[in-house]
Amino acid sequence: MKQTIRALFMLVAISISCSVARAATPLRNGDLIFQESCRGTMNDAIKRVTTSISGYQFTHVGIVWIHQKDTFVVEATRPRVAITPLKEFLHPEAEKACPPVSVLARMKPRFQSLIPQAIEEARRLVGKDYDSAFILNNDMYYCSELIYEIFLKANQNVPVFTLNTMTFKAPGSKGFTPEWLSIIKSWGSLSPKVNRESTPEPCQKQM
Repeated sequence: MKQTIRALFMLVAISISCSVARAATPLRNGDLIFQESCRGTMNDAIKRVTTSISGYQFTHVGIVWIHQKDTFVVEATRPRVAITPLKEFLHPEAEKACPPVSVLARMKPRFQSLIPQAIEEARRLVGKDYDSAFILNNDMYYCSELIYEIFLKANQNVPVFTLNTMTFKAPGSKGFTPEWLSIIKSWGSLSPKVNRESTPEPCQKQM
């Protein structure tokens, strides 16, 4: 049975260009599903410091893995990287009262050959801890870092996606947002190191 998802739009270019999908779009192996959560301290914090397209502020992303007749999403989520059934990914039990908005993205043809290896890399990372501090190269992973890393490895360490600077500040603001101040305090530091980070935004802009 083919699994389909109602795509609000398709991200099909390496630029910000997109087109609207008018009908249900069959999922393919290696598709990315971006999500905008409607609530949550961390999700609100991410929304405040990232920008997306068409008015969305994506807070999560996972990669589709179709195995035999079943469809899953490999995602870096709390408490660890997991393989999640598609239905559960689209309608999380914890967000039952306000499900996230899900948007389907597909890699350009020239990157399609990377998908099998990228999925294998993602499966190898299942069970790794979630990276709540959003730091690269620490053997822990947050959602878009997982996508960045698996395609990097699949492409022989040549980046497919770019990294943005994670400032923990809203666009045009010089100070940390209240949400990030609260989160940063939980890390035990009021002066976080600014790193080149991957967020849902740079990933979706390059599809």
